[in-house]
Amino acid sequence: MHFLKKLLCCFFCWKVVPSLEEELGRADVVLGQSFGLRKTSPGDSNKALAKIAKRLHKKYELPLILQWEIADCLPKLSKAGIIREHRVKGKYLDTYEALSQAKAICDRYGWKKAVILAHPHHYWRCVMIAKKLGFITVAIDTYRVPYDMLSIQKWTKTSLRFIPYDFAARINHLFRGLI
Repeated sequence: MHFLKKLLCCFFCWKVVPSLEEELGRADVVLGQSFGLRKTSPGDSNKALAKIAKRLHKKYELPLILQWEIADCLPKLSKAGIIREHRVKGKYLDTYEALSQAKAICDRYGWKKAVILAHPHHYWRCVMIAKKLGFITVAIDTYRVPYDMLSIQKWTKTSLRFIPYDFAARINHLFRGLI
């Protein structure tokens, strides 16, 4: 995608069209990106994402690579990988780092086609980062995944907080060559 088009998308692209059912069946893996966090639990957004991950795992027998906030909601399901922390001690585990770690796991298994699982307003950036890392992405409908007013991450409480945050992240990622 041309730089100017990506720049415009940073401002105007918020919905990703879900892939067809047969594309889901041909995917190699599900990559789950968490959204928000509570002090003592994963929170409503991650619980909703976990339900979708469970459905995809059961219906298509896809392996799961999940951030820990989603993985903790699914203690009985086996996972191919759980992303818990940044590889650099003390650094915040951001979207790019989480997907980079997932890519390293996928490379070991030869998995290239990934179902991206993310909050709907986080989705476009997750897909763009995944593509930049070399994944063939498969999109699903996550439009019912809520925000979590009790999240300790203030930017994930409401769309009024997240959208400006994500604008800044998108522009930052674009100029750093991460999308």
